[in-house]
Amino acid sequence: MFEELSSFLDDRKRNDLRRRLDHIDTKTALAAEAELSMLWAISRVADMEPEPKLEGGRRPEAKSNELFASGPSVIEVRALSDHSFSGKEAMDRTANIVSAHVDHICKRGRNKGAGAHLFFEFEEHSYWDKSFHRERCVDPEFKLTDETKERLRLWTRMPNWPSVDPIRIVDGKTRMVISWREVAVEGFRTFCRMPPVAYDLEDNPIYKALKEKSGQVKNATDGTLRCVILVDAGCSLLRWLRPMSAVHEVSGDAIIRHAIRKRSIDVVIVISPHRQQELVFTTQSTLHWNITCFDRRLVIPEGEYDRIRSMAEQLPRPRLEGYQARDLHRQRMFEIGHTSWNLPTKIVTRAGGIMTIKLSAGLLHQYLAGMVDAEQFSDKAFDSRGNPFTGQLQRGHTIQNVRFESGGVDEDDDYVVFDLDLDFPKQNRRNSGGD
Repeated sequence: MFEELSSFLDDRKRNDLRRRLDHIDTKTALAAEAELSMLWAISRVADMEPEPKLEGGRRPEAKSNELFASGPSVIEVRALSDHSFSGKEAMDRTANIVSAHVDHICKRGRNKGAGAHLFFEFEEHSYWDKSFHRERCVDPEFKLTDETKERLRLWTRMPNWPSVDPIRIVDGKTRMVISWREVAVEGFRTFCRMPPVAYDLEDNPIYKALKEKSGQVKNATDGTLRCVILVDAGCSLLRWLRPMSAVHEVSGDAIIRHAIRKRSIDVVIVISPHRQQELVFTTQSTLHWNITCFDRRLVIPEGEYDRIRSMAEQLPRPRLEGYQARDLHRQRMFEIGHTSWNLPTKIVTRAGGIMTIKLSAGLLHQYLAGMVDAEQFSDKAFDSRGNPFTGQLQRGHTIQNVRFESGGVDEDDDYVVFDLDLDFPKQNRRNSGGD
């Protein structure tokens, strides 16, 4: 995708996109991935001008004259997750403060490094304010009080540490239960039973994102549609736009319709990975892109969204749901050398003993770059089958041809293809004793 889209981008935009794609921060990287994939998909079905300059100096992500049947449009892209909305940021911040303090009071001896083993479960409480509300018991401005510091000190000094009962901390707005675990992965050591829900049409991440994006597209010329594409990167409000159980909450559907009425936006497109069960009585399911279009206009021109649907069809079929991709990225599973997303080795033997071996280009590059050693490379490329190049060389078969083969848009990898056969000129020289 990046290589194909590069021809549309100047050096500044290309370098900025590459930097954000490789960023360690999950929010930054997923936002860049959403922008890259949407612009690439648009360019496959319609004309696409990146970062057109609007009146007032605003530069939305793209402009297209053909994406909508009715005429030109300017487009902004935004990936959304539950990370800030779920209280995750506040919970992680609190966990980091407590863990750092526990490490400080356990600098030496058997308790050293205790902070890395702490798991935090935050409580919730409910109340009525014209309607029913649930709230996580975590203070975004949490600070350790002297009383909490002393309780933590006594807890870590208990004779049977770390085989101790969890400790419950109530400190201002924050109520949490801290326990010691053999494995507590940073980034996944906080939990609250309360799911991400919205109780207000504007105090939520969808409305705030659309408000921000409306500023980027509002100065489009008359007759130009102002469009925002929202990509589900682990956002439950986008994943379930109309939840059946939302008795007291506000749905994603209602939020988007409210934003269109109030902000300078004509069309909102929601793109979300959707899991569909193949048969009624089976657990097998497949993922596909679900497209939902929200429009300010009362009358929609015929065929208005045909290219939007074609755009979605250009995208590789999703392998993960949004929340899964977000969590795996937070575990840094997509870093080079840290992932097994390589194409499998393929070996084909043709008549006469000619052999073709297809190797993952990504895996071979990792080996040449020193990111995996020879043993790791062999394990990943050949499993328990053994290295076929060894047997071929012993038979006098050498590499006759090397070429690249595309893995296709559905793969983040390509093949390096080796053709091996008996090298008759060299074999004849050996048999005749020649050089």
